Amino acid sequence: MLVPMLMALGAPQYSSMSQHMSELQLLHHPVATVMRIAPVISGLSVLLFGIGAYLIAPPRFAFTALTSAAVAANFISGGIFPAGSPLHGLYGIGFFIPLVPACFAAEAGLGRGVVRVSLAAAVMIMAYLWLNLSGLDPYRGLIQRIAIFLIFGWYAYASYQLLHMLGSSKAGATSAEISGHEQDSAKQIIHAERASRVGSVQVLDVTRNCV
Repeated sequence: MLVPMLMALGAPQYSSMSQHMSELQLLHHPVATVMRIAPVISGLSVLLFGIGAYLIAPPRFAFTALTSAAVAANFISGGIFPAGSPLHGLYGIGFFIPLVPACFAAEAGLGRGVVRVSLAAAVMIMAYLWLNLSGLDPYRGLIQRIAIFLIFGWYAYASYQLLHMLGSSKAGATSAEISGHEQDSAKQIIHAERASRVGSVQVLDVTRNCV
């Protein structure tokens, strides 16, 4: 979404301060094509986030994955269908956007810091949607761009947390495997020592009998 943001600065008869980014699709300018492609790419990235979270821990991130799919549909439809069509955003399915960080905060179990960041993002995104719906936003273009940075900034943050969790779980599994091998080796040594002691006792008994 950054590319159409930058291109919009040079678009004729368009104001990045007061107009939404989707209005770029209606211009006779190269940015119109870019603005059809960028939301689709963004939606696919959100979908991959949801799938990745679900694959890491299927029962744990079920609602995060479900709401991510809804948000992905919002962005993808925003690229396929032009601004002004009721299918642009699938009749307001974009209201699922703040539910993703809210569900992630409830399901992740990654500590108080992650919960606070995710809930703060959810509240701020919801506030943006309310401003957009109420019409009380005097600089709707500017505020939309700030919200986009907030939304995808949170996805980057959450993706990092998921990758860190995945790495920690793999490291824990490796440590447990090593510990298991060490325990097996210790048991083998103990059995060998016991067998050696039994053998030594048997030798002594034989020697005594011979004497």
